[in-house]
Formats: sequence, structure tokens, C-alpha cells
Amino acid sequence: MKVIGVIPAFNEEGRIRNTVVKTRKYVDKVIVVDDGSEDKTANIAKEAGAYVISYRENRGIGFATKTGLKKAISLKPEIIVFLDADGQHDPKYIPYFIKAVENGADYVSAVRDLSKYPLNRKIGNWGLKVLTNLVCPTGIMDTENGFRAINIETAKKLDLRADRYSREMDFAYNVWKNKFKIRQIRIEVPVYHPKAAIERGILNFLYLLKRRLNLI
Repeated sequence: MKVIGVIPAFNEEGRIRNTVVKTRKYVDKVIVVDDGSEDKTANIAKEAGAYVISYRENRGIGFATKTGLKKAISLKPEIIVFLDADGQHDPKYIPYFIKAVENGADYVSAVRDLSKYPLNRKIGNWGLKVLTNLVCPTGIMDTENGFRAINIETAKKLDLRADRYSREMDFAYNVWKNKFKIRQIRIEVPVYHPKAAIERGILNFLYLLKRRLNLI
């Protein structure tokens, strides 16, 4: 079974090598989408064995994800795995994601152990999960997490429109709209890099609401 890993990256020269090397143990090919990095992310990813798509302008993690998805589909895999470049998503869990897809899941997402997160972040994640499932009931427990795996049929049905951090809401909307069969895998988060504010969560929810109301 052919498995492709997709890793969006922006200014991750300090962590991308380790992420690529670990991911290559579990997938047939790693695609790193260098989202206009100003450092050596692209070169280091290539040295580590990844296929790199690079462009000069920073377009956002959503755009990078769509770019990687398009390339992955063209390689005709059975499974596509998405993970972040910053080390939060430990590739050792990839076999569990693959197994879940092999057992019939259309969409597999991680549920992070948030014990290392500050209280305000825990509350924010919980609140966004509740609101997301009110607007688009999916049962997804961790709506702000980018570690996921899908089968090729699911990949071809995705209609992703967000270019930046509303990417996760795009995925949630697609799960709801297409009634994908989901499976969730609990993971430990090895590191914590604060990068999402309450304001971003609110903007992400508003994006989802607009998609639900067909305003986007």
C-alpha cells in the first residue's frame, strides 16, 4: 500500500530535518511544501530526502496543504498523511493512522494530550471543539490539530478553500458535508510551540460558519 506524507513548512530549518527523517521510516515518499521560507528549510528538507515544492511568497499553511495534497494525489497513493513540520506531531504514530484507514476509515485525525498546554489554550481548544461540532456535527474531538490521514477517495472529494490557519475548519466542514467515516487516534504531544491565539480561534470559527452558510 503506497503512503505519501505531506508536510507544510515555513521557516523550520531547525526542525525539518528530524521531522522528514522520522517520517520517511513510515511512508513511501515525503512531500515538503516550503511556504516561502526565509531560511534554509527547503535545502535541509531536500538533504533529508524529501521531495520539496517551494515558492517565494508566504501563502499560508492552508495554501501549502492544498499544494501538497494536489501533488500527492498525482502520485496515486492509497493513503495520504498530513503532519506539521515543527515537531508537535511525532511520526511514530503514523502506523496507527495507516492501520485505521486500512480498516475502513475515510478520515483519521489525532487527539492531542493537552496536559502540557497552558490553561487558556486548553479552554480555547475545548470551546472551539464545541462550537465546531454545533455548526458541523462530526464528532471530531481535536478540531485545531493538523495530524491526519485520509484514503485516496477522500482526498479526491476534498474541497479546501482556506489559505491560512482556517485549514482545520476546512477539513471539519468537508468531513461533515461528505459524511466521512472517521477514526481518532490519541497522541502525546512531544513539544509545545505557542502559535495560536484566541483571536485566531474566533476567526477560524467564523470561517467555518461562513462555509456552513454557503457564504464562501
